[in-house]
Amino acid sequence: MRRDVAASVVKSPVSAQESLSLLKLADRRLKVELAAAEPQITDPVAIAFDEHGRMWVVEMGDYPNGPKPGELPLSRVRLLEDRDGDGYFETAYNFRDHLLFATGIQPWRGGVIVTLSGRVIWLKDTDGDGKADAEETWFTGFSEQNPQLRANHPTFALDNRVYIANGLRGGNVIARNPNWHAIAKPVSISGRDFCFDPLRGTYSAVSGVGQFGTTFDDFGNRFVCSNRNPCQHVVLSDADIARTPWAAVASVMHDVSPPGEASHVYPLTRAWTTSTLHAGQFTAACGVAIYRGDLLGDAYYGNSFTCEPTANLVHRDVLEPQGATFQSKTADAGTDFLASQDEWFRPVNLANGPDGGLYVVDMYRAVIEHPEWVPDELKHRRDERSGDDRGRIYRIVPAEFDRKRSNNRLLIASASTSDLVLHLDHANSWHRDTAARLLYERQDKSARAPLERLASRGVCPQGRVLALFALDGLGELSPEAVLKAMADRDANVRACAVRLARRWLPANPALRARLYELASAEPIDRVRFEVALALGDVINDAASVASLAQIATSVRADEWTRRGVATSVGHNGPAVLARIVDGLDKSRSISSEADAALVGELAEVVGAAPEADAAEIGLRSLGKLIEPVGGKQSDTRKTGSLLAGVDGLARGARRRGRSIGPLSFGFGNPALTRLVAISTRVAEHGTWPAQRRDAIEVLRLTSEPSKAPAVLVQLAIGESDASVRLAALSALGGFSDPTIAQSVLANFSAESPAIRRAILDVLLSNSDRTGLLLTELEARRISATELDPSRTAQLVHVQDTDLRNRAQALVAAAAPADRRQVIAEYQQALRLPSDAKRGREIFAKNCTACHRIADLGVSVAPDIGDSRTMTPAQILVAILDPNRKIDNNYFSYTAVTKEGKVYTGILGTETTSSVTLRQPENKTVRLLREEIEQLHSNGVSLMPVGLEKNINSQQMADLISFIKNWRYLDGSVPLAR
Repeated sequence: MRRDVAASVVKSPVSAQESLSLLKLADRRLKVELAAAEPQITDPVAIAFDEHGRMWVVEMGDYPNGPKPGELPLSRVRLLEDRDGDGYFETAYNFRDHLLFATGIQPWRGGVIVTLSGRVIWLKDTDGDGKADAEETWFTGFSEQNPQLRANHPTFALDNRVYIANGLRGGNVIARNPNWHAIAKPVSISGRDFCFDPLRGTYSAVSGVGQFGTTFDDFGNRFVCSNRNPCQHVVLSDADIARTPWAAVASVMHDVSPPGEASHVYPLTRAWTTSTLHAGQFTAACGVAIYRGDLLGDAYYGNSFTCEPTANLVHRDVLEPQGATFQSKTADAGTDFLASQDEWFRPVNLANGPDGGLYVVDMYRAVIEHPEWVPDELKHRRDERSGDDRGRIYRIVPAEFDRKRSNNRLLIASASTSDLVLHLDHANSWHRDTAARLLYERQDKSARAPLERLASRGVCPQGRVLALFALDGLGELSPEAVLKAMADRDANVRACAVRLARRWLPANPALRARLYELASAEPIDRVRFEVALALGDVINDAASVASLAQIATSVRADEWTRRGVATSVGHNGPAVLARIVDGLDKSRSISSEADAALVGELAEVVGAAPEADAAEIGLRSLGKLIEPVGGKQSDTRKTGSLLAGVDGLARGARRRGRSIGPLSFGFGNPALTRLVAISTRVAEHGTWPAQRRDAIEVLRLTSEPSKAPAVLVQLAIGESDASVRLAALSALGGFSDPTIAQSVLANFSAESPAIRRAILDVLLSNSDRTGLLLTELEARRISATELDPSRTAQLVHVQDTDLRNRAQALVAAAAPADRRQVIAEYQQALRLPSDAKRGREIFAKNCTACHRIADLGVSVAPDIGDSRTMTPAQILVAILDPNRKIDNNYFSYTAVTKEGKVYTGILGTETTSSVTLRQPENKTVRLLREEIEQLHSNGVSLMPVGLEKNINSQQMADLISFIKNWRYLDGSVPLAR
C-alpha cells in the first residue's frame, strides 16, 4: 500500500467536472469522460443500456439505513437519453420511484427487470411518457436481512436465462407472475445464485454465490465476486454435481484473481478499511465485469475489472486459460487501472456500452461502509448520508476517441430479424448481446436459416456460439448443427457445442462417436472438461468408461478436470478406477504425486458409492499395484497411487458408515503382507508428506483394532513433520490399545497447541480414554479451556451416562453463567498498567486457533485485527462475552451424523450434496447431506465462553493492549498521541 498519499488527498466533495481531473488512469492512451452526473442522477449503483441506446440507472437512495418509520423508500429507476449525441446523457426521466433498496436492472420486452428488496419486478412504460405505468411482481422470497447483502445484478446470459446474484443471504424464492405456466414452488438459494427463463417462467437455484456482481464472458463462463474475492469463476453446476452426489465436491468456484491477503490494490487516498490487516487488499470488491467492447483494443478485451469503493479505485486483471478455468495476472503493476485522489469516489459497478467503452458507476458518497459493521460510537455518524444528492457515470475510451464516428453506429431497436442475426457477429459485445436478447424476445422462427448459416460460417467464434444458443432459444437447434460445431476450428465453439449436445447424447450415436473422438484427441483443456461432464450423461458402456478414464489420466488434466470426472462417474466409478489403475504404466503424468492425487480422489468417490460392493471392487483394482512378496520394490508411482487409493476408499466408505478394513482380505494374505510392509516403510521414509499420511491410514486399516502398530506410536510421539505426526495421532484414535493414552499424554504440557488438540481427539475417541480425560480435567492437570466448542460438544454428548454427567458438570463449572459478573470483576484490567509485548504471548497461547493478528494465528473467526475504533472496554466485553454481538456468518453450527458423530464449526461451502464446516486451526469437515441426521445453528459464537479461567486481570490487560496496539510494536507505524 502506498504511504505517500496524504499530500495528494483532496478535500471532498468536488463537482462532477472537477472529479475528472482527480481520476488517474494507468494507461495514458485512454481517457475518462463524464457520461452522466447530478442532478440527472444521484446514488447510482447499476446501469444498463437498452436497444435504443438509452441508459437505465438504478439509484439506491435508501443507503445505508433505509427509510424511517412512516417514510417512503428512496430508491428509484431513472431513464436517461443522450439526445444531442455528444456522449453526455442530459435528458432524464423519473421512471419509477419509491422502491426499497433497488440493486440491479436488465432490459426486457420494452421494459426492465429490476431487483429490489426481497423481490424481482418488471416495469414498462406503455404510453411513452417516460414513467412506468405497468408493473408485475415476478419473484419474491429473497432475503432482506441486510441492505448491502440482497439479490442483485439480473443479467441475460448466453443460455437465454436471467441470472441473479444471491447477495450472500439466500432466501426461499417463489414465482408470482400469473402469466407464466411454470409450477410455482419455493426454491432455496442458500449458498447459491438464482436464474430464470423470462419468457416461460421456469426457475432454479444455480451453483456459485455472488455478493454484488455477476458477469459473463463471450462463451457463457460466469464470474462473481464478494468483498475479499475480486473475481471468481463458477466452474461446476449443481446439475452435474447431483449426478454423483456422493462425490461431495468441496467447491464449485475458483478464485481467478488472488483473493483476500493475496490481493493487492494501490489507492491514491488514505483508503481506511474495516481492518488494518486488509490495508492494500480488496475489502469491498463489487461490480465485477468482463470487458467485451471493441473500443479499448485487444489488450483489454476479456480482462476482468472489479470495483473497490473503499480504496477509491477500479482494478484490472488479465485472464488466461488454466485447465478447465482461468488464472489471472495483474495488468497494471504497482498501480491500478483507475484510481482517484478524491475519497468520495465510490465506484460500485461497471458496464459495457453501445459505443464499446467501459462505463464506471460512481455512487459518490463520503461513507460507503454500512453502520452494521462499525463500532457503536460511530453508528449514526453525521456524514453517513453525505453525498446522497450526487452521483456520476464515467466512460473509459481511447484518448483519440471520435464521438462523431461512434454515433454513426447502428442501434438495433428497429432492426429486422435478419439484421439481428447479422449483429450476432458484431465486434462489440453490446450489439451481440442485445441482438441475442431481442431474437429470444421475438421468437421469430424465420431466423432459423440465417442462424444456421451463421453457426457454421460466421466470421467470429462469438457469433457462431450465439447463433447456436439463439437456435436453441427458438426451439430450432438440431443435432446436425451441434455435430458440425463440435468440429469447429475454435476451441470455445467446440466446448459450447459439447454443452448443447448433451440432451441428445443418449440417443444419438453420431454425437457420442464425436464425443469419444474429442476425449482422445482434443488438445484444449476447457473442451476436455466439457467432454468429461458430458460423458457423465452416457457413462453406460465400455467406450464411455474408457473415454472418461482417458481424460482423467491426461497429462493436461487439472484439479477441476478431476472434479468434473468425479461428478460424471456415477455408478461406474469402480470401472473408471480400474481403467486408470491399468493405465498407470502408460500414463504420461507430470509426477507421481499427480497420479496419487487422481487415484485417491476417485477412490474416495468409489468408496462412498451406494453399492455395497463398490469398495471391494475398487480394492481388487488397487491390488494390481501390489507386487508379490519377494518381488522387486514397488516404484514410487505405483506405491503412491496404491496408498492414496486405499486411503481414498476408506474415506469414502466412512461417509457411508462402512469400513474397508474387513475387505482387505480381498488382496489375499501374501499381498496383504506386502501392503503392510510397504505402508510401514513409507510411513517412516516416504517421498512426500501426503504419501506418508496415506501410508499411516493404510496401517490403521490393516491392523488389529486392539493393538496399535509400534511405528504409529513412534510417529505420534517423536516425528518432526507436524502433518505426519498429526496423521499418526488421528490414526491412533481408532485403536483400543490401553497403552496409547499414557504414551501420548506423557509430554502434553510441552506440546504445541495443534498437537495438544490432536491428543485430546485421541482421548475422546473411546469411553475408557474419555474417562481418563475427565479425570485429568477434574484434577486440573489439563485445563478445561483446552477444549474448544467442537471438542466440548463431543464430551457432553458422550453416550455413557456417568461420563456425560461428569462432562456436563465440568463444562458448567468452567463457564460462569453470569457474564455481567465476570465483566464487572475484570474491570480492573482496564486500569492496570499493561505491556503489549506480553499480551502478544497471551494471544499466541489462547487465541490463534481461530483468530489472526499480524503474523499470528489463522482467520477462521471474525477478524479482530482492526482495533482503531474499538475502546479497551469494548475489547474486554468482546473477549468475556463473545455471544453478545455476532455476525451470523460466524455462528457456530453443529452437525450430528446418522452414526452419532458430532461436528461443530462455522458453516462454509454448501452444495446440493454436501456441506463443509470450518473449524479451529483452519480445519474443515466435509459431510454428505445424506449422512447428516441433524444440522443446526447453535446461535452462538465459535469462541468459547469462559476464557477468563485461563487469564487473570493482569494478563487480560496485556492482551487488550496487544489487540489495541499490535500495529505499533515494530515501530513502522507511529503511534498517534
